Amino acid sequence: MQQELISTIKNKIILVTGGTGSFGKTFVKEILNHEPREVIVFSRDEAKQGTMRLEYAGEHRLRFILGDVRDYKSLREAVRGIDIIIHAAALKWVTEAEYNVWEAVRTNVFGTQNVILAAKEENIEKVVSLSTDKAVQPINAYGMTKAIQERLITTANLYETNIKTIFVSTRYGNVLGSCGSVVPLFKSLISDLKPLTITDPNMTRFVLTLQESVELVLAALKDGVGGEIFVKKMPAHTITTLAEIMLRNVLNKTIINIGIRPGEKIHETLISSSESSRTVKMGEFFVILPEIEMPAILEKYGDMMRLQEPRYSSDNAKQLSSEELMQILKSENYLS
Repeated sequence: MQQELISTIKNKIILVTGGTGSFGKTFVKEILNHEPREVIVFSRDEAKQGTMRLEYAGEHRLRFILGDVRDYKSLREAVRGIDIIIHAAALKWVTEAEYNVWEAVRTNVFGTQNVILAAKEENIEKVVSLSTDKAVQPINAYGMTKAIQERLITTANLYETNIKTIFVSTRYGNVLGSCGSVVPLFKSLISDLKPLTITDPNMTRFVLTLQESVELVLAALKDGVGGEIFVKKMPAHTITTLAEIMLRNVLNKTIINIGIRPGEKIHETLISSSESSRTVKMGEFFVILPEIEMPAILEKYGDMMRLQEPRYSSDNAKQLSSEELMQILKSENYLS
């Protein structure tokens, strides 16, 4: 994959929306190893850009542009001369989106459409968009906006016969240690000598490291032909197991069940039963094919065997033991 990636990225100009977020920073660090001509970080957070700029002082291939995907004009100017867009900008906190639905729509739906329009106008080579397991059978505002985002990205491959741009999505579960995720929350509560709060002891979640999320996006960038949703095969764990591991060396081992929050699920699904019949396996990844018939999809995936499982969810995926989850947390420096 390494050599193929270098040939895909070498001498290309790549723009990352939301480039100062947890994923964006990890992606930028990785992509600089693959000989791009330039990487542009596009985000609206001035402080995060300033910090990141200092971190990469002297890196001539990295450029920063302040802007918001909601603002088409600033986005359109930023994509001039770009070859590839990685669309990671999102309003992603479930509870915040639940109480601020219109804000989630403006960023996750309107922002994505702006990316699509700007990419088509500039005739960019490829756009890879980041989505979430919460887009599958969504019950919260965040998941609903990301489900629409996926449909926008898929259908962006239609109709424009004179446009070469390929649009592909990726979908993954909770990224370990990312902003707003449970591990930083637990660490903060432990640091403040407070009990850990969980919403349901039977809750399960997929686990994915930031580096694995980058690998998923790179696979979509390399292999996507337009309209697919790439999914990484990943294990899962119960929230209780995670809490017990985080508390292993803590005197106050109190865990409080606070009940399900607005828009929260007990289990997360990455591939629904209706999607499994049009999902194929590719090494460490699943690829969900669009319902709409597309020539490039038929040519590449037409004869490949479809997924046999009825669905792929955090309650029927491989469950990590306490020891396995502990090793992952240690390898990512979340445990000493």
